[in-house]
Amino acid sequence: MSWIQRLEKVSEGHYVLPKTKTMRVDADLFLSDKLLHGEGPDSPGLEEAVFSQVVNAASFPGVTRVAVTPDCHVGYGVPIGTVVETDGILLPTAAGYDIGCGMVQLKTTLTAEDVADPGKRRQWIDQVIRRIAVGVGASRAQHQRKVDARTFAEVVRHGAKALGRTNSTTERDFIPVEDDRVDIPERAAGKRDQLGSLGGGNHFTEMQVDEEGRVWVMLHTGSRGFGWNIAKHFFVEGARERGLGSRSEDFIWLDAETRLGREYWNLHNMAANFAVANRLIIGEAVCAALEDVFGGTADIYYEISHNLIQKEAGKFVARKGATRAFPKGHPSLRKTSWEHTGHPILIPGSMETGSAILFAEEGAAKSIYSVNHGSGRRLSRGEARRVLRQDETDQRMAEAGILLNTRNTPLDESGPCYKNLDDVLETVEMAGLARVAHRLTPVACIKGTD
Repeated sequence: MSWIQRLEKVSEGHYVLPKTKTMRVDADLFLSDKLLHGEGPDSPGLEEAVFSQVVNAASFPGVTRVAVTPDCHVGYGVPIGTVVETDGILLPTAAGYDIGCGMVQLKTTLTAEDVADPGKRRQWIDQVIRRIAVGVGASRAQHQRKVDARTFAEVVRHGAKALGRTNSTTERDFIPVEDDRVDIPERAAGKRDQLGSLGGGNHFTEMQVDEEGRVWVMLHTGSRGFGWNIAKHFFVEGARERGLGSRSEDFIWLDAETRLGREYWNLHNMAANFAVANRLIIGEAVCAALEDVFGGTADIYYEISHNLIQKEAGKFVARKGATRAFPKGHPSLRKTSWEHTGHPILIPGSMETGSAILFAEEGAAKSIYSVNHGSGRRLSRGEARRVLRQDETDQRMAEAGILLNTRNTPLDESGPCYKNLDDVLETVEMAGLARVAHRLTPVACIKGTD
């Protein structure tokens, strides 16, 4: 029997994989028939290897629930696009290397007409790059002063609060660091100057226009080398504790009450706080560049993470490539600006096909109050470079009027690398998890170059 044959359809957009092999719980998969089975060469359906990783996600000690989002694809350990709820157990593999990676959305007073001049959009790109560092290994110190030890200590302990931000514009002020005496690994502490830098890979800053002609800016980045090195430290130490080989990220779990578990939780939270502050610093720089070039004003609309473990209702909820989705009336939103609407959910698609802002529905309870964090990768980076043509890709971007900071479009981040965002969003609405409030079209994109 194939994996797909094992699935039980609950409703449109919602399947269940019953317990099999080592699974401790059933897994809920939120997929349309099209995303599951495919529909032609441009929509090949779900990778078979995803299912064995779902089994792994549902097999960890302490697991109580597993949900898989519509953008799911093969990761390591668990699929990217997985939510795992556990009781007393921490799963580094379900937070990943880029701890706290996430999004910021800026809302402006500008219209599409205000940014219609390509020359001014090019000027904005240049202004942003002067204010922040982009690319793998880039640091804020290349453009601004170094981050002193006192500022760094305040940021990793108090996140957005250290910058004077509140949870009206951020998912949380900060994640508490319960033990200030925990030692930060030297390899991680050495990356503190990356605070305020974009990074490479799929990280970006993008100017967008919505269906009503309003201009927004979306940015995507995380905890940079600081979080990556914390994750690497615990993958090594966790493997040693479990008696596993050095490349055993797939199977590592930590009892939250052990010494190693407590150390991971505190350092994970420091990385999350670093990531939030990093995004807010970049966001404020981007606001300043917008106002300098185009006039008008820009403000941070919302900030949210999608690679993170959080405590919710007494359990640990690990979202790996998945976004929190609290609807109106959720207890965690009480006394915030989003109490009566639910908080915004920021979903990047691709630099060609655009992005979206959603708000959760009551049905999000079925998916552990989570939805997808993007449209989902369809081509690996290596495959994209092999099969896509540079001239055709550049021509599509030019015809769409989308400006880039790079000479050529990065093939491994171009539109065909990702699943159809509209198919993914349709599935989210079909399953009753969230509704689309805004569909955003890119007009300028800044990518970190590798």
